[in-house]
Amino acid sequence: MVAVIPPVLLTADPNPNQQRYGLFTAANGPLQLPDHAKMGGLFYTTPLCSLPGGYEVNCIPDLDTKTFTDGLTTITGTPFVVIASFLCGTLPFMERDWDQLVTAKLQAGEQAVVEQIFSAGTFAQAPSLANNTPAGTALTAVTSVSAAIGSLEGWLYHQYGPTGIIHIPIADEARVMIDGHVYKDGQVWRTKMGTAVSFGDYANVGPTGTAPAAGHSFWYITGQMSIWRSSDIFVSPWGASIDKVTNQVRMYAEREYVVAYDCFNASVDITLGA
Repeated sequence: MVAVIPPVLLTADPNPNQQRYGLFTAANGPLQLPDHAKMGGLFYTTPLCSLPGGYEVNCIPDLDTKTFTDGLTTITGTPFVVIASFLCGTLPFMERDWDQLVTAKLQAGEQAVVEQIFSAGTFAQAPSLANNTPAGTALTAVTSVSAAIGSLEGWLYHQYGPTGIIHIPIADEARVMIDGHVYKDGQVWRTKMGTAVSFGDYANVGPTGTAPAAGHSFWYITGQMSIWRSSDIFVSPWGASIDKVTNQVRMYAEREYVVAYDCFNASVDITLGA
């Protein structure tokens, strides 16, 4: 029937706002971002960007058979900010309500924004999947899920020891699941080789930022990766968020992120089936 009185305003959102599976599950973290890294990012060194070698056994040890060419690799992650904002009339909420609303919006949606920024390299984020410097390796195009996974894993594990991460747009998730290409290891989906698989809201562009052809998609593989973020969420002060002329509230919540992966980045153009 038609309502005869105004609806009742609930004191809180009745929905659980459960976080979906994605990059935050497949990667390491989110870890606490150090305060100084909020402006300058962070870096770390790794010895894992090349495999060990080998040499022939001789009766008399020969130092000349040993080669000393490998060194440490420095991985640098640049910071970026995820922001949630409102432009609304001040009624019917109080200051504490607006704080909770804008914070909830940030927490519910920041994984998707991190995936978008990390995959496209926007807002000067690095290292990224597409538009990275140097650009990731573009592998030979394939026409099946099995060929895509095999190509990516074969390329990475020819030069890298630990398990990496395959990055696949959410729209392609069903194609990977339907034929048992992955299995659930705790909370993380993995290939039979143990590679973690992130189904994310990726930009789905090639290494140089080009969009895929119709019926195609870009999948990526990287070395193991970590995510750092500020433990504190900054919320704009209530008094400074109100436009007293229009009685509008301009409120926002934000926090800083750094995303980085080890050593390697390759993509494959896959032709998608039905």
